[in-house]
Amino acid sequence: MMNNMEENIEPMQNKNRIFVYLLVFFFAVFIGTGLFLLLTSKSKTTGEKISTVKINENKNEDVDFPVEEPNQVDDASFTNRQENLVMPSVAPSNGSLTLETDLPGNQMNIGDMVELKLVADSADKNIVGYDVVMYYDSLAFDFDRALSSLPDYNIFTYKKGHFFTITGLKNLQSAPSPMVKATVATFTFTATKAGKFEFSLRASNDKDKTDLITDNTEVLVPALNQVMVDVK
Repeated sequence: MMNNMEENIEPMQNKNRIFVYLLVFFFAVFIGTGLFLLLTSKSKTTGEKISTVKINENKNEDVDFPVEEPNQVDDASFTNRQENLVMPSVAPSNGSLTLETDLPGNQMNIGDMVELKLVADSADKNIVGYDVVMYYDSLAFDFDRALSSLPDYNIFTYKKGHFFTITGLKNLQSAPSPMVKATVATFTFTATKAGKFEFSLRASNDKDKTDLITDNTEVLVPALNQVMVDVK
């Protein structure tokens, strides 16, 4: 009987040993797999770092990525750039355009006509055309006519409110020549209202400008004047 019991115990011990071996094996595999996954996760985290930004609406906080700073320009560099800039200059006055009248004492009566002469000086430069902007009180004077005093010039006029614009163009067949204190045109007005009024040449009105054009298409900016008239 003892021999039978010993024979039954030995197979059971063998089974227990196999079970223990299997547990050790599975435990080792589990630990190895865990270590492998842990190492793999750390490697990916190290190789693929993602920057994040925390936004706080109430506070300004630093962020964990580099911020591109605007270009800084020192005073010396800024000064050098200013010196290298080419600024447009205002064209200086060249020659003159003036109004003249033969009224004694510049006085006249209502209903009388006044003739104004437009006198030009181009500072020895050849002129092929001119533009003139003249201001007058259209409620105190009626415009009658404008005539060219130079036979080789054609003039064109139009009114806009209190402004009167004249354009003179030289005939293409005529040789360019300077204007030397020459009367280029005359304008006639009739007084309709008593008072003191001005007739003045203006540098510009809206898009219209006063200038002299040379044969080299140079635009001259002339000096201008005004005439006061006393209507009784």
